[in-house]
Amino acid sequence: MSTAPDASRRIEIPSRFEELEQVVDIAEAFYTSCFNSDDKVFTGVLLASEAVTNAIEHGNNYDESKQVFIEFCFRNGRTECWVEDQGDGFDRDAVADPLASENLLEDGGRGIFLIERLADEVVYEKGGRRIGIIMKP
Repeated sequence: MSTAPDASRRIEIPSRFEELEQVVDIAEAFYTSCFNSDDKVFTGVLLASEAVTNAIEHGNNYDESKQVFIEFCFRNGRTECWVEDQGDGFDRDAVADPLASENLLEDGGRGIFLIERLADEVVYEKGGRRIGIIMKP
């Protein structure tokens, strides 16, 4: 790892999918500076982009007047990606299991499932408006 402890990068974007490329570029640079493994870098970028996509689509309901706040930081020997939207939040327990037979063909729920399966830790705050994705080396 080459990132100094407590290094961080914050950005704010409007709720437009066109902004996702910028987030991916920043996430890739951040995770590349933190991990020597291409697989870890790919996973970090994937999870960050998934969380931002959820914030744009589900949190802010594509409302371009609302912002998505993203913070990448390295502290205590781990990476953290925090994504916050300006929506109403959500109840994590109310999101259906995408692997349940009745949900296999549904569109929703896979992003959260993926984040929770691939991250070392996931934290929900502010009534579901803020998610923290923690990865260890």
